[in-house]
Amino acid sequence: MKRKTLGWLLLLGGVYFALMIAPNLTGARDWNMLSIFEKDEFAQHSHVLRMLTPGETLFETVRRFVVYQHYFYGYPFYLLSALMLLPYRLVAGAMWAENPQVVMAILRQMVSVLPMIVAIGLMTRLQTRGKSRWRAVVLFAFLLAVPAVVQNNFWWHPDSLALLLVVLVFFFIQRDNFAFGRDFYLAAAVCGVAFSVKYAGAFFLLAVPTYLVWGVVRGTLSWRRCIGGALLFLGAMLAGLALSNPLLLIPQTRQDILDIARQQWVQTRMGYYTRNPDWNLTGEKLNAVVWPLYGEWFTWLLMALGLYRGMRSPKHRLLNVMILAYLLPYLFTVGTSSIRPLYFLPAFIPLGSAGVHLFDPLEGGTRAKWARLLQGGALVLLAVQFGLYLHQDARIYAEVLYREANSPSIAFFRQVETRLDELGLRAQPLVIYRDPTAYVAPCPNYDVRMNWRLASYDYLNRTQPDVLLLEMDYVREFTRPGAVESAVDPGDMQAWRDFYGDAVADRLAGYVIFYQDEYGLALLRETLIQNND
Repeated sequence: MKRKTLGWLLLLGGVYFALMIAPNLTGARDWNMLSIFEKDEFAQHSHVLRMLTPGETLFETVRRFVVYQHYFYGYPFYLLSALMLLPYRLVAGAMWAENPQVVMAILRQMVSVLPMIVAIGLMTRLQTRGKSRWRAVVLFAFLLAVPAVVQNNFWWHPDSLALLLVVLVFFFIQRDNFAFGRDFYLAAAVCGVAFSVKYAGAFFLLAVPTYLVWGVVRGTLSWRRCIGGALLFLGAMLAGLALSNPLLLIPQTRQDILDIARQQWVQTRMGYYTRNPDWNLTGEKLNAVVWPLYGEWFTWLLMALGLYRGMRSPKHRLLNVMILAYLLPYLFTVGTSSIRPLYFLPAFIPLGSAGVHLFDPLEGGTRAKWARLLQGGALVLLAVQFGLYLHQDARIYAEVLYREANSPSIAFFRQVETRLDELGLRAQPLVIYRDPTAYVAPCPNYDVRMNWRLASYDYLNRTQPDVLLLEMDYVREFTRPGAVESAVDPGDMQAWRDFYGDAVADRLAGYVIFYQDEYGLALLRETLIQNND
């Protein structure tokens, strides 16, 4: 890539990175607040904090750094997170974790924003080869403005790292260019690391055989070398997987990781609580969520046409055929799963990058005149889409920037505390159960409990909380008609249905509702009211 082009991309990427800082400082005034806005961040944060907490011995310190315990994502995600926090940890000293705003801003910026910028920059370089400055800058800006990208910048999650590793696989395969040498096996190793992070490497299952067979057709490989290359690729991939997640070499830990992988697969295919939940891929969901986050149907169509044109070009054919071979299994998996909008991100960025080929130079002649008219129409449509992107980005940015002030969970808790104060209970020691996104501010008097399996009569009997803070979304979900019949686990659903149904009807033995709004339901142990009468 030419230096001036690279300079423009670095400048644009730097400004973009800086714009993300202010929103990423929100939503983390304390550690409980993480669960209001991003439950995954709350589930993850204690593990990276523990990794950077020294043990009593050197062995214990090293063990904490390696045995990260949260096996829903691979070790490279936690390793990168810990390394990004290490300078702040060394400067801030023993009390470093007492400032969650700074900790989370570092993690969001360095593990989500920065890898995304690098991934899009590298994808831009692969498609444009740095030969047209305006094409590179426009493509880079267009992909950075995709609302799903902007939304992904505001949480600490492995998606950006997984996308970067996917792009690196494309990079090494293109650089190998049918030599089947060092770069081919580097692609394999990176593919293994990508598999370790979030199973992203698994979606090259069609691309790699395509590349190998293509080498045979070109005469670069014999069938014997093709089979040997496939086996060596698999070996390098497994080596990358094992080296990036060494706990796989320990039988007991490996079994834990595999069990969680199976659990994630079931949840992805079936849903968390009910089978075939609201996130099945339907026309309604495409119109309501997918199109606003990624682009209207015509944008996807134009990107697909760009991919086709890229495959027609001898200079760009290899990369774009590999992108297509990667997209087919990926989109099939997403389209037949219990999806979330961000699941499309690893597909749209490679596909979107191919849109630049819509504007490849044309040869002369009558057909070229019509083609130029079509190029002009495509340019107008994409300019309209870019404007829609910026409008959606502004909305997402403002929502995140002001999310604390506008949070119904925080407003609910403030009202609950006001009621507790009126009852003379706020200064007393209280055991408080909260549903995952029900906020409770830190207080020395509060012993806060949260259960990922949610509340039930069995949990209530075991923990005996003084206060219950329940989310109305769960009440509505679990008490709706047919909830048990459509449940992933009917036994669990029946227990939740009984508990949340009795709670909202004020039939929970020993408890009374003392505050309720659209967001939540607060119940208090009856004996506390009687003792304060």
